[in-house]
Amino acid sequence: MSVESRQPAVLVLDAEGSIFAQVRELGLGASLWRITDARRVAALGGMDLAIYAVSDQVDWSAARALGERCWTVLLAQRPRQDEAEEALRHGLAGYLDAGLPADVLRRALNGVLRGELAYSRDTVGSWLKSARAPAREGRIDALTPRQRQIIRLIAEGASDKEIGSALGIATTTAQKHVTNILDRLAVPNRAAAVAAVG
Repeated sequence: MSVESRQPAVLVLDAEGSIFAQVRELGLGASLWRITDARRVAALGGMDLAIYAVSDQVDWSAARALGERCWTVLLAQRPRQDEAEEALRHGLAGYLDAGLPADVLRRALNGVLRGELAYSRDTVGSWLKSARAPAREGRIDALTPRQRQIIRLIAEGASDKEIGSALGIATTTAQKHVTNILDRLAVPNRAAAVAAVG
C-alpha cells in the first residue's frame, strides 16, 4: 500500500482577489487559501508557501511576518527593482512580476515549493554588487599606502620591473610587495587582487 504525499498548502494574501484568481488558474496542485488582511497571518500555520499580492506598495512588516512562517513570494502587479532587491535582503523566497506568462509563473512557484528562489537575474546581480561593495572598500583599507600604490600600478598592467621603476625600488622589492598584497587579500593572483579591491 503506497502512502500519498500531502498536497502543499499555499496561502495568498490578496486584498483585491485578482492575484488569487490568477494563482488558482495556474494549477499548482496545491490547496489554496486566501486572506485579505495581513493581521490574520499570526493565526495561520502549516503553510508551505505564501504569496503576497502587491498592488501598490509592499507592507514590509506583513512580508516579514509571512516570511517567518514559510517560503514567501511577492507577486507584484507593478514590479519595481528596488522592491525586488529589498525582498532579497529580507530573505524572502522570491519577487515575481504578476504579468509573467502563466507557464513561467507556474514553474517559478513550483520551484519555490521545492526550495528554489524566484528572482530575476538582474535582481540577483544587483544585490550581489551591492553586497560586495562594502567588502571591497574594506579590503582596500587593509592595504598600506605603498600597497595601494602598487595595486593601482598592477591594475594598469605594470610588471614588477615597471612597478620598481615607477616607485624607485628594486624589482625584487616590488615582487615582495606584490606577494604581500596577494597574501593580505587572500587571493591567488594579480587579477584577483585588482578585482578584490574593485
